[in-house]
Amino acid sequence: MTMKQPNILVICSDEHHPHVCSYLGHSCVKTPNLDRLAKRGTVFTRAYCTCPVCTPSRMSFITGKYVNQIDNWFIGVPLDRGEMTWPRRLDGAGIPSTMLGKMDFCGEYQDGGFTNYRIIEKRGAYEVYPRTSPLLSRLNGYVRKDKREHIIHSGIRKEIVTDGKNGHDDELGFYDHDRIVTEWACEYLREKGKDKDEPWALYVGLLYPHWPFTVPERYLKMYDKEKLEMPVDFQIPLNPRLHLEIQNFQRAQNLVDLSEDDIKRTLAAYYGMVTCMDEMIGKILDTLEAEGMLEDTYIIYTSDHGESLGEHGIFYKQCSYEGSVGVPLIFSGPDIPKGNKVDMPVSLIDLYPTILDCAGLETEADRDGISWKKVVTQKDVGREVVFSEYHGNFFRKDWYMLTNERYKYTYYVDDVPTLFDMQKDPFELDDLAGKAKYQEVITWFEKKLREFVDPEEVSLRAKRDLGLISPEGEDYTKSLTMAEVEAGYKDGTFCFEPEVPRPLE
Repeated sequence: MTMKQPNILVICSDEHHPHVCSYLGHSCVKTPNLDRLAKRGTVFTRAYCTCPVCTPSRMSFITGKYVNQIDNWFIGVPLDRGEMTWPRRLDGAGIPSTMLGKMDFCGEYQDGGFTNYRIIEKRGAYEVYPRTSPLLSRLNGYVRKDKREHIIHSGIRKEIVTDGKNGHDDELGFYDHDRIVTEWACEYLREKGKDKDEPWALYVGLLYPHWPFTVPERYLKMYDKEKLEMPVDFQIPLNPRLHLEIQNFQRAQNLVDLSEDDIKRTLAAYYGMVTCMDEMIGKILDTLEAEGMLEDTYIIYTSDHGESLGEHGIFYKQCSYEGSVGVPLIFSGPDIPKGNKVDMPVSLIDLYPTILDCAGLETEADRDGISWKKVVTQKDVGREVVFSEYHGNFFRKDWYMLTNERYKYTYYVDDVPTLFDMQKDPFELDDLAGKAKYQEVITWFEKKLREFVDPEEVSLRAKRDLGLISPEGEDYTKSLTMAEVEAGYKDGTFCFEPEVPRPLE
């Protein structure tokens, strides 16, 4: 008898810190449904996104290419319609693919190759792109004041039912968006349960636990803020040990005058958001099981990037610390080892070949990823280093990260690097880059980096597309300040056009 082609279910949350899950032993957060998924499959303890901000990360994992290969530098940047995607490959092979919820395409191109899709909110692309005015959030002196507001106003979400279209509301957050998308997913699975002979692929894009840090009261009450520990290396005002770009990042986030109560309340809200999201995932898994399709379905749970959550005195994503660039990752399915754990670093670039592998398809030669099926079922399968990069807001200097089983190296263009020993120093407290005995390690990593990219060339290309290089070749990240912009740009003879639309960052 011919075996049925297994189904494929991908659940992607937004901004989930890689270690805030109970299956990895977190001290208090409750994720019972992710725990049961972990027992059914393999957990990857060191998984990384290719760029720690929403759109570039997702456009990278849907194409199986790095950000610099598709020029998708930041939020508001549209994906080239000519890029192949894994849903288009599945569709071409006769496996219908459906997207429900957030994938974060920008502009008019929203289907991304999916056979069917259903979304609540479409993010706009920059109206003029490549940009003709600079991305102001990369200039010296830029401050995003509302970032602090999200923390001091964290806590209970009002008990209001919406249609999900106010997802970016600083009070209500994303609860309704995820509630609705979860209902869609369950409806989809019940429909597919009527004909189990036809394989399918479903992508579910949830928005929790993305800021704003508000959650229905019943989830907030699960976590007593008075019993929570402060984040690792939390320090405000600035910690002088941090790399200068990280210090600039903290200033740009306006993270000043925050109390211990603000931080712990925000932690409680975030943990509540994670548990709320876990409950929604449980509904999807319950429906899959009730329809008799659990055993025949590959399931991948991950997030597009992490959330620093106060570690090192910063919040949000964008940086190369573990909480930001790391992601949770669970992979289960018919032939995936159960109760297994993989500590070798892997990348979300691998999602593309993994899905094709699950569908019995070959990956194109121009993709760098490695199927997680091969990682967990074959010996000596892996890569020497995992690569990530960032060209977006709050950082004047582009950065590139490489990590292997021992070290994590971050290269800042026109600045000193950082180096952490991830085995001895998993919280990244002791930067080794300035110590003479590690210079050979630094040299090795820079050589490996330049095998991936020319970091200066890619930085210049990104800046040009983001309006940060003038027609005369002036680099605004080096020469222009926000004070000058607000004064009308130097002599007042040139004014920048407003940023329309202003994307959620």
